[in-house]
Amino acid sequence: MDLRGKRVLVMGLGLQGSGMAAARYTAQQGAIVRVTDLKSPEILAPSVQALAGLPIEFVLGEHRHEDFLWAEMVIRNPGIPLTSPYLRLALEHGASIEMEIALFFLACPGRIIGVTGTRGKTTTASLIYRILQDSGASTVLGGNVAGVETLSLLPRITPETLVVLELSSWQLEGLAPHALSPSVAVMTNVYPDHLNTYNGMEDYAEAKANIFRHQHTGDLAIFNFDNPWTRRFGE
Repeated sequence: MDLRGKRVLVMGLGLQGSGMAAARYTAQQGAIVRVTDLKSPEILAPSVQALAGLPIEFVLGEHRHEDFLWAEMVIRNPGIPLTSPYLRLALEHGASIEMEIALFFLACPGRIIGVTGTRGKTTTASLIYRILQDSGASTVLGGNVAGVETLSLLPRITPETLVVLELSSWQLEGLAPHALSPSVAVMTNVYPDHLNTYNGMEDYAEAKANIFRHQHTGDLAIFNFDNPWTRRFGE
């Protein structure tokens, strides 16, 4: 994805993780970057300082309609639903809506092992990473991992690198528009969760299913047979 000269609005800077990573990465790729967040400049001062020296404009303490009209691309924080009126405004005026994880998938040269599930995904992803590491393989761990800026891992990744990603349902939603799934997909289980942002269990489970929905011939999907939802997907 060529970002040079593209007007990019990062919606949700936060204090760690995807917002800062998206702002840093897109600025380094030559985009014209603006960041918007409802939190105050005082609260977000550490994040702003971490991005010092990069050509990034900050609009903090508010969301302005003009910024969403200005943007050609909006990168949303995983916690911001697509039903946001600001995102709808941007879409109506021709902007694309992206997430950090999709930018990573599109740029990553390594083989991706994705892990999702309501419970156990952090432990499973960490164990896979440690096993690969102990075997001597070139590997990195990212995704929905506290304190890790996944896009910042890209310079360390080669075609031989095995990339282990913990993926939330929200992150998996960000892959769907590009028909992206990891070449190895692991689904630990599906239980009721985040139902305040989904229209019931079926909707939530379908978001999780993006981890394998767009796999190709030769890819691998691993399901927990003991969980009714994951067993159904496996069948």
